[in-house]
Amino acid sequence: MSLVPSVRKPPRVPLEDGELIEVVLRGRMTDPTGGGRVTAKAERFVGHRLGTSRWIMLTTRRLLVVAPFPREGDWFDVSYDRRDVSASRGLRHGEVIVVELKTPGGRQILRLPNRTRSEAARLIRALRPAEPTPRRP
Repeated sequence: MSLVPSVRKPPRVPLEDGELIEVVLRGRMTDPTGGGRVTAKAERFVGHRLGTSRWIMLTTRRLLVVAPFPREGDWFDVSYDRRDVSASRGLRHGEVIVVELKTPGGRQILRLPNRTRSEAARLIRALRPAEPTPRRP
């Protein structure tokens, strides 16, 4: 039995006018040099996520990490402009998919459950930097 109840649907969060949600999944985003690095190493070693996860939403304008207990006026822990974020290829460690993100706040590690592989792939494709088109001579 879990101490924290499982939530199946994301909370209804306010979005800007014309902003649409593209990808919604649950995971954890941590700074690899911060306090989450020990947990991240343990998760890679064990191959399972440890601890609680957050709702991560990719909209047409932003990458959002919803606060654990959102309140009016305090909905998001992290909010980055989507154009400033790029994702690397996801690597699988057991039941965990690890995605490296380059953000304005520095390098971040996104850890997602393997069962959300299709949504993780959509997130990665949406955040991949655009390949320059080759010029013809």
